[in-house]
Amino acid sequence: MPEKTQQKAQQQQQKTKELKVFSTQVVTLDTIKNDKRKLTLLLIIKSFGSISEKALAYLIELLHNEKKIDLGYNIVKLGNKVIVRELTEDIRALLYVGVAEVNPQTKKLQVTSRGMEFLDSLQLQDPKIDEVLKAVEEVKNKVIPIDEEVATAVQLRQQGGRR
Repeated sequence: MPEKTQQKAQQQQQKTKELKVFSTQVVTLDTIKNDKRKLTLLLIIKSFGSISEKALAYLIELLHNEKKIDLGYNIVKLGNKVIVRELTEDIRALLYVGVAEVNPQTKKLQVTSRGMEFLDSLQLQDPKIDEVLKAVEEVKNKVIPIDEEVATAVQLRQQGGRR
């Protein structure tokens, strides 16, 4: 009997909890105001009304390859899939601050009323941003089918879950 008690005590001593520490940058509205990439991303989302993350990645790739506009993202293409790692981080920052949100039904990004107020308060007069938004309008028709593909997939998943 004392052996079992001793084994149990040893097992309890071996069980320890590890504390994992990681650091992240605190994101505020000022951070977004001073970060051209995040600000441009927010303006692109606003110009679309709502757009999926997949379509946004495809749009960034189109702007880079066809319009020669570099938004500062590293683009990786695997087959037909476009991967833009920094895009996910930027979207997360916009969501965290509350200037963008994901529509629960469509799973698309859209600018919140707080985001609209934020953009209106900036009164941007940047020719580079105007150039990007003009290019976005030019390639919009190529991005819309990707966005619709995502919307259809979401709709099919929701219907499958109701049965």
